[in-house]
Amino acid sequence: MFSESHTINGAHGKINRMTAGPLVSIIVLNWNGKRYIDPFMDSVKNLQLGNMTIEVLFTDNASSDDSVEYYKAKYENGSTFRLVQNDANYGYSKGNNLGMQQAKGELILVCNNDLTLDANLLIELYETMERASADLVTPKLMLLNRPGYINNAGSRLDPNSTWPVYDIGLDEKDKGQYEDEREISAFCGACVLFKRSFLETVGVYDDKFFMYFEDSDLSWRGQKAKKKFYYAPKAIAYHHHAGSSKEWSPLFTHFVFRNRMLVLTKNAGPRIILAGWKITAKDHFVNKMINVSRALRGTYSKKAAIVEFYRGQKLIWAAVALTPYVLLKRFNVVKERRL
Repeated sequence: MFSESHTINGAHGKINRMTAGPLVSIIVLNWNGKRYIDPFMDSVKNLQLGNMTIEVLFTDNASSDDSVEYYKAKYENGSTFRLVQNDANYGYSKGNNLGMQQAKGELILVCNNDLTLDANLLIELYETMERASADLVTPKLMLLNRPGYINNAGSRLDPNSTWPVYDIGLDEKDKGQYEDEREISAFCGACVLFKRSFLETVGVYDDKFFMYFEDSDLSWRGQKAKKKFYYAPKAIAYHHHAGSSKEWSPLFTHFVFRNRMLVLTKNAGPRIILAGWKITAKDHFVNKMINVSRALRGTYSKKAAIVEFYRGQKLIWAAVALTPYVLLKRFNVVKERRL
């Protein structure tokens, strides 16, 4: 299938391809991530394309480092490699949406900037998509900072759980246990190949999520629309997990736990929504009040108690403030944004 290939010159490198095939728009979102530009771009330039062609849209969320200047000087060429420069930090959801709006391809590959792509990634994703007639396909994500360990081997949607989407294989040693191509019920947004038609019908990411659980929301919406998701085990990407937000940092925690409530309120059944809100109130109000009480008795750090209580209330009230919005989305009063 991929014989008689030839090459075209890319920016500072060559990209292998054949004639006549789908255009794939690669969206990579950046925010103060200069350190990731070369590893990601070098891996893109080494992608085997078969009969596909690509365009790369480096989408920047108003970085304050010199990411944009560095990218423009080293990579941008106005054709294969283009810049989408956002005027503010819109987070993962809206930032990617703005990049996708500029995409010309019939296939759209959305990538975190802290990835390194295996040379065969795109071919493997595309072959699985064609073979399975899938609407989106995800690769096997391996952890860059833990060689040999899995970040994601597809995701699972459990609509009856208060933590509704799970990474399959997370933190497991890769022993070949996830080598079967299979249908999945959710996807990890770190690296996913979409058909344009999926984004035109189901919609793009919900801007209000900013970051985290926006992929869970879109997965849930795709399942409701009876779209088909697949996992391609031979497509590999290496991921520096939470490279921008730092896992379990205050920023990470705020958006993960806030958005868990938004995705449940928007998509889950009433029993699960109520259970989720009870857990949130216990974890981020009751337990924080207990620590304040302990601090007043001298058995807990006063500074830690105050900071934790403030962050907990900020999280809860941020979720409460957005609840009317997600309910309007839930009942289709406010329509989802589409490509």
